[in-house]
Amino acid sequence: MTKSKKSILVILAVGAVLLFTGWALIGHWQGKTSPVKIVFIPKIVDDSDFWGSLTEGAQVAAKEYDANMTITGADSENDYIKQRELLLQAAEDRPDVIMIAPSSFTDITDAIKQTLEMGIKVVLVDSSIDQELGLTLVATDNFQAGQKMGDFIKKNLPDSDPVIGIVAHVKGSSTAMEREHGLRDGLGEYEENIVDTVFCNSNYQKAYEVTKEMLEKNPGINVIAGLNEYSAVGAARAVKDLGLEGKITMVGFDSSIEEIQLLEEGVFKGIIIQKPFNMGYLGVQKAVEIAHGTVVEKDVNSGSELITKDNMYTEENQKLLFHFRESN
Repeated sequence: MTKSKKSILVILAVGAVLLFTGWALIGHWQGKTSPVKIVFIPKIVDDSDFWGSLTEGAQVAAKEYDANMTITGADSENDYIKQRELLLQAAEDRPDVIMIAPSSFTDITDAIKQTLEMGIKVVLVDSSIDQELGLTLVATDNFQAGQKMGDFIKKNLPDSDPVIGIVAHVKGSSTAMEREHGLRDGLGEYEENIVDTVFCNSNYQKAYEVTKEMLEKNPGINVIAGLNEYSAVGAARAVKDLGLEGKITMVGFDSSIEEIQLLEEGVFKGIIIQKPFNMGYLGVQKAVEIAHGTVVEKDVNSGSELITKDNMYTEENQKLLFHFRESN
């Protein structure tokens, strides 16, 4: 056999091995019967519309993609110590992917790094962290959503000079920071009219109390922006109890049943709604893809919309406001 013929045979043999290996890998993924094991750690496990809808979206996707998903979470959105503990406990169980909504921009990062070092994949939903670790984030573009709020306020200012108060949720969380930055950017030259920012730790009663305190300290406030469901609803309850509805321009975040009612009543001028069902669904979808070795995009925007009393009854917005929720 000539040298050239031997070379051709070697090339063909190597090619056959590579082809067989490639088909074997494809067969491995296509024939994989064991479900992807996912642990989902939201910021809080409660009955709020936002987290309930996000969790339901995740559960629907887990069923569709045949994933085995368990859910565990803290009793308070700002309890990053408990969330860190739950994350490390989940990592010890060696799931394929942990999907987490970080309670803190900075204080969960080390635990996430430890999880990654154990070879466990991580997907972020709702909130980001302070280090770029190459993770996929499925979330609302919170800066953009804040801009929508600020721009809407700017176009609906009271006749008198605006005096603006902000009721935010968890100090140090990426969502609170990004929404406030976007709000200030959207307000433009009226940013200087912000006189106070208070935090409610994502608690309705706390939001009610800090809003009343803020109004006592700054009685001239005639615009209030609530940056999540808890802060917006708590602030609106305070405004109603003080008899100030109609005198204060209120804009909120999220779309609980109570917020929608307050929008219909005219207490809220507008609300920025997220799409939490989409967020949960896409989070699990990306988790399954990553578990199977698929390269996915790093930033997945689940979207937001500005809803007012004038446009809340359109067919598209009705679907967003009154999305289907299974009863427990």
